[in-house]
Amino acid sequence: MGKYVQWITYKNKKILFLNANGLREAEYMVAQEELKQELLKARISALVLVDATGTEMTTKTTNKAKEVAAATKAEGIVDGPSVVVGLSGLQRAVAQLFGRGIHFSSTVEEAKEWLVKEDDKRR
Repeated sequence: MGKYVQWITYKNKKILFLNANGLREAEYMVAQEELKQELLKARISALVLVDATGTEMTTKTTNKAKEVAAATKAEGIVDGPSVVVGLSGLQRAVAQLFGRGIHFSSTVEEAKEWLVKEDDKRR
């Protein structure tokens, strides 16, 4: 597993967790690439949790996130529920422009709970 991405289990659900807490632009780019590679390797609709608290958001990081979404879509991987923690109001607005069904939460614990509920709805 990568430096920033790992599979975690919460209430018997596998969640792909990207810990981008406090990352600067260059590190965030690496973290997003790890996320993309793991999603492509898994080839499944994954529950995704991104902790972007204090992360430097720039045009480059936004474009990288778009690239991740496009790459998984191109491979036919259906988006699973995704939640992002730690974005400001403006950052949320930007994320909604490229995100496909992204949910926003205030805390990692709240995000995990939301993912579990969303996954249960799908089943």
